[in-house]
Amino acid sequence: MAANTRFPTIWVRSTILLCLSSILQLSATACHVHNSFNVCSSHERLDLGYLGTHTALLGNDTNEIDLDDLYTVYDVKPSKNKGLGVFAKHDLKRGTVIIIEEPLVAVPLPEMVQGQGFKILDMITSLETAYSNLSPISQKSFTDLHDVRFPSEEDQNKLLTIFRNNAYNTGDSKVGLFPKIARINHSCTPNSGNEWVDEAGHRIIYASRDIKEGEEITVSYIPLLKKTADRQSRLAQYGFTCDCSACQSSHGDKRRTKIADLLETLEMKVNTAPSKKLEIKRKQSTKALNLLSLVEEEGLNDYLSRAQHLSAVFSQRLGDIKLARRYAAKELETQLISQNPAGILKTRAFIDELNKAK
Repeated sequence: MAANTRFPTIWVRSTILLCLSSILQLSATACHVHNSFNVCSSHERLDLGYLGTHTALLGNDTNEIDLDDLYTVYDVKPSKNKGLGVFAKHDLKRGTVIIIEEPLVAVPLPEMVQGQGFKILDMITSLETAYSNLSPISQKSFTDLHDVRFPSEEDQNKLLTIFRNNAYNTGDSKVGLFPKIARINHSCTPNSGNEWVDEAGHRIIYASRDIKEGEEITVSYIPLLKKTADRQSRLAQYGFTCDCSACQSSHGDKRRTKIADLLETLEMKVNTAPSKKLEIKRKQSTKALNLLSLVEEEGLNDYLSRAQHLSAVFSQRLGDIKLARRYAAKELETQLISQNPAGILKTRAFIDELNKAK
């Protein structure tokens, strides 16, 4: 389950060196803990059909104004056919930190029942307790969030339906609500990445590519390596139909299916002993480079570090250490952007290994 997925009706909303100036401009995406070594992702919104997590309350209560709001790099304003959205105040370079936010409230992940999903009604008591401990201002920031209800849910608890549609995973066992981040709309080709930093207890939104002034900032709520119809089915549980460029294209489905197949195949191979046959090594290296090219063409930056890692590993196995170092350096750059501590440490260790090679 992705630590970055939102959580729909039966689900929840299932990273270049950061410049100091970017870090100072603080404000407010399949189980992947999104690093290139783990098949799980930490970018999509939590999915209650597949939910992700949280405990009791954390809370960011201010009696007056939230000072972070004075230094944001974004504006919240109407977005066509999407209600409110988040837009860049000025040009944002790749790697710019857009939002750093601790969960306003956090509750334990409910029990999963095989074949039925999560028992989300079990969250009501925890939510009501956490909500009652918030200041009036923080309570309003909770209840102002988008609330999607289906015909059978008219009598459902309001706190629960708001939470279900806006929450993200926070580690392995909890689910949290991030009011600023919750304002960011979905795209199947998002321009921003989304990372839960367990050591710091906060979630980061960062520009995964250059973003123009006035451009809407987007993240992914779901796993993206699905066909358009499958993505639309998942997104319908948030109460909207995605009309992003990827959903309007007739070519993306084939590329995304190919990316998914290559990722699965190569990530299985990377965990096995290298082949002794030169021809097999060449084919695997070619597939890895093809995967990276497809990920870049499709603009799927959530999968970039994984593709870069595979390109580095299979170049190393082929004996091209210079090329392996190049892709490992690119992978480290991507990991640093996402501020993924585990991924950064693993990539640096891999680079050290490559630097010792002759």
